[in-house]
Amino acid sequence: MVLLALCLPFLVILVGMIGLRWSALKAGFLALCASLLVLPLLLGISLDHVISKIMPGSILESATTSISILWIILGALCIFYLQQASGALQTIQALLTRLHPNPRVSGLFVAWFFSLFMEGAAGFGTSAALAAPFLVAAGYRPVMAVVLALWGHSLGVMFGAVGTPVITQSALVQQSEIVLAQSALPFAWPGGIVLAIALAWFCFHHYHGEPEAQTQHKGIMSVLSIGAIGAFAALSFLLPFSVLAWWTGPELPSLVGALAGGLIFTFGLHTIARLRKTAEPSAALESRTEMSNLSALAPYLILILLVLITRIEPSIKAQLQALTLSWQWHGYSGSLAYAYHPGSLLLISFLLGGIIQRANPALMRQAVFSAAHRLLFVAAALFVMVLLSRFLLHLGAIDILGQQVAIITGVAWPFWSVWIGVLGTFITGSATSSNILFSEFQQSAAQASGNSALPLLGGQTYGAAMGNMICPHNIIAAGATVNIQGQEGHVMRYTLPMSLFLACLGGSLALVLT
Repeated sequence: MVLLALCLPFLVILVGMIGLRWSALKAGFLALCASLLVLPLLLGISLDHVISKIMPGSILESATTSISILWIILGALCIFYLQQASGALQTIQALLTRLHPNPRVSGLFVAWFFSLFMEGAAGFGTSAALAAPFLVAAGYRPVMAVVLALWGHSLGVMFGAVGTPVITQSALVQQSEIVLAQSALPFAWPGGIVLAIALAWFCFHHYHGEPEAQTQHKGIMSVLSIGAIGAFAALSFLLPFSVLAWWTGPELPSLVGALAGGLIFTFGLHTIARLRKTAEPSAALESRTEMSNLSALAPYLILILLVLITRIEPSIKAQLQALTLSWQWHGYSGSLAYAYHPGSLLLISFLLGGIIQRANPALMRQAVFSAAHRLLFVAAALFVMVLLSRFLLHLGAIDILGQQVAIITGVAWPFWSVWIGVLGTFITGSATSSNILFSEFQQSAAQASGNSALPLLGGQTYGAAMGNMICPHNIIAAGATVNIQGQEGHVMRYTLPMSLFLACLGGSLALVLT
């Protein structure tokens, strides 16, 4: 009974968004109302404490988090509208066509390698927010573009922006960062292969570009099946990713692994095509703009440079993180490191990119106006979902739910430990937050059940990453960049089964490893 009541808000969201096709705002609001009515009474928390402390504190924290997420969306949208209006997107599409003449392979390249690279570089929702508009421009429908972007960046969430989730976990459980990175690697391989093959399949079967572009360059299919292309994409990333994680720790695997993997993938496909003599002159779209490739890529190249400087150089990182707006109220708190924030880096990249592209100031103003206008339609849904997560956290419902699952599952706990990681990110939207919530719990549960702690901590990291694709406010944030407000349930129809399958896969592996 207690377990069912604790699951009530999640059931409302899942049934509402997937079964009844409600918007995220409607499902989140009703889940919040249900939580307010049922959970304080169930957990023995007085109504006065809820009204005077928990709800106001949760509202303040949710406002801070929502502003942080909206700041990222604003920067990503500004770049997209600038690229669209200046002709840079057309130039980049022509470049991708030369690299991968089959447009569906280009879609896989963006959904997998670009998403993983941006996740490793900036994290915090940046990757999906940048990749989804790219995929729409490349010929994918908006809902499918969001699905592909969320699937594609998920594996990189294990180590996040330069290792943040694992570095945080290390501080909590008193294990070295390298050891924790190594413990997560066994989970990355089966999950990564499944994700990449699924991406390849959906990129090939859900492409809606120009008819002539769809029928070109089928020669590659005589060499590699769709599944083989997906497996090759997986291996191209996983090999450098694993070597870096094993020897250097969590900071660089996603970032450098995606860059190296993209090069391996591109070179490999071109080599195979030449050997089999399947390469043909590209008849695909050529850029009709006079913009150079470097100018077209300028906002992204600047973003990469800014990320590397601010994340890897310790002195610069410390100085920027010190510039923080923060507040505290009765044990509740919030902060925004505005100079270090990914949204600020995106906006700087937008401004400098526009200057390099010699964009008209009026065009840049219009890009900012269009981006800000789009935010108005997602802010309410985002705030409600974040408020629900903070309210459940401060009620203590999340901790109790984890303990209930551990008690009920008994010897099968290793299997369900991965699901706890998924739950943490589903609620908070962050693998780092999931690790903060549950890493110490995973360690103590492992000791109590007589299991080795490291595989369960690795499973926690993996589960936290796989939960990212089903977190409602992550779906809202990515969907905001391609204008699918109210259709978030359609996205979850694809991301939820994938997340559950990957959790089962990881849980089964955790049972074997323990």
